[in-house]
Amino acid sequence: MKYKSILIFIIAAQMTACQLKGDSETSESDDDIITKVEQFVSISDDTDLANLPTSATYIKEQSLKGKNTSPYGYIVRKPEGFSNDGLKYPILVYLHGAGSRGNSENNPTDINKVDKDGAIRAIKIGLWNPKVAMPVFAPQSSTQWNASNVKSFINYLIDTYPNAINTSRIYLSGFSMGAMGTWTYLDKYGYENSLIAAVVTMAGAKEECNVTSLKLMPFWAFHGQKDGTVPVDKTIHLIDSFKALYPSQKHQKLTLFTQDDFDGQYHRIDRGVYDDTFWYKNQTGDEFDVNVVNWMLQYKRND
Repeated sequence: MKYKSILIFIIAAQMTACQLKGDSETSESDDDIITKVEQFVSISDDTDLANLPTSATYIKEQSLKGKNTSPYGYIVRKPEGFSNDGLKYPILVYLHGAGSRGNSENNPTDINKVDKDGAIRAIKIGLWNPKVAMPVFAPQSSTQWNASNVKSFINYLIDTYPNAINTSRIYLSGFSMGAMGTWTYLDKYGYENSLIAAVVTMAGAKEECNVTSLKLMPFWAFHGQKDGTVPVDKTIHLIDSFKALYPSQKHQKLTLFTQDDFDGQYHRIDRGVYDDTFWYKNQTGDEFDVNVVNWMLQYKRND
């Protein structure tokens, strides 16, 4: 009887151990599952940023349409050492929304319309906090953004500042009409020919894109669920097309603000995205808890 009891105890212990092993094998976290998915893009090394200043005094310069060889007039908010200190900086090209359209060739004061929102505004109010100093170029369009013209503008910047721009770190961002313009640009050129290392879009999207040509493009799309100007479904539909083909890619993100804690400015999300004040807003999708410029700086081109 004594040996029978011992045998029963051993069998029960073995069964419990097997059950615990099975539970541990089936209780993987979502992060564990994502890491097992092939990631097409990894975080880049940042040794090329090591010599750049981590803070700077920013100065404003402008060039009216017709006064330069690009298709646009533009404003740049740049570190005072940019283009004369021998260092190569990452740059951000920021595409405005419909309310900032203008033609500075005919009306010079129109250029001031692009000197007030998104990334430019963050610089002006002292809430621009990338880990290295970084200029922002804000071109002005009088119509919807044209992809060929945007490409010409980027090439103009590269030619104008050949010793000051790190061409592996050109970033693109847009709000509303500018977000749609960003996606139109990406759709036309794909990752390979875009010159762009990473993208942030806010409150705007294109109906559809060539997803396969943008497989390697890091992007972070933001939209408000109560946006009455550009329906959030446009952004959801577009990003879903990426996730359907390439699921669980860490370099392609979507954050939706539920906006139950907003004061009614449902469309105008660019300011809070760039000044970091929307980290604490109610949201769904990918968690927004890092500076978007620093997120972009995780990526660079290697071509």
